[in-house]
Amino acid sequence: MRRFLYAILLTVIPFFAHSKNDLTFKPVVDTLNNLFTEAMQARKDVQKDSINIEIIETLKDFLHIPSSFDHAIDTLKHLSCLKSSDNALRIYTWNLCYADGSFKYFGFVQQKDHGKINVYALHDRRNRNPQAHQKDLEYYTTSEWFGCIYYECITNNWNSRTYYTLIGWDGADNLINRKVVEVLSFTKRGIPVFEKKMFKVDRVISSRLIFEYADRATMLLRYNEKHKIIVIDHLSPAEDRFKDMPQYYGPDMSYDALEFKGGRWLLESNINPEIAINYQKNALVNRIKRRGVSYDF
Repeated sequence: MRRFLYAILLTVIPFFAHSKNDLTFKPVVDTLNNLFTEAMQARKDVQKDSINIEIIETLKDFLHIPSSFDHAIDTLKHLSCLKSSDNALRIYTWNLCYADGSFKYFGFVQQKDHGKINVYALHDRRNRNPQAHQKDLEYYTTSEWFGCIYYECITNNWNSRTYYTLIGWDGADNLINRKVVEVLSFTKRGIPVFEKKMFKVDRVISSRLIFEYADRATMLLRYNEKHKIIVIDHLSPAEDRFKDMPQYYGPDMSYDALEFKGGRWLLESNINPEIAINYQKNALVNRIKRRGVSYDF
């Protein structure tokens, strides 16, 4: 019955959802808020999954309404919503935390293309083995996605193409956290893909960067708009004997950076700390934190 009422609501809304304040979307946002709260409070994994199916269907219907693209949903908790600076892309991500401490991620890409709204689901298909990064690096489509919560979106243009660099967080497990940097673009047919050769680190070119560090540590991975670089906390083990054991890794008070040059991100090691930390932070990240998506950005 509840799903039936959502369907009626979302069918009626398009006829009235053109006002400046878009108050007609409030019932849908309230519904989603209630569903997210239920999912977060559910004790059993099977309950979380059942409620999440309703979240997916309700949000998908909502995103297919053209005017939803410009509707602010800052009141929606437990959901990260990013909008690109060229006003052509919105990306929504959230997760479920299971009883064993693991996470699974969900999301949608909403694209505005010549007035038309395209919606693509993100399917978390990555290998849950922490050592299986080589396979994770090969995920290029929305149907095989390295699941995470995105908290920053950077827009770059090169050779008549637009690239959206996404920075995300993954709770991984009880021992480690991960942070991810990857680049989304659209083919000539309008299909979203994750680019294959966007990062150059020590002459090695890859499709995404994955950083692992201790669960109790906090890693800085943020865009510095003033200097047009992505600032990265350099991670090191607490002691040499813990090398290659990410559960003992954390920031060592030095910083690296990624700079967009020639159509890809190039790593610069050991940058000036003053440049790294003295800049205006993206206020959106703090708003995402306050909405309860995560506190580890």
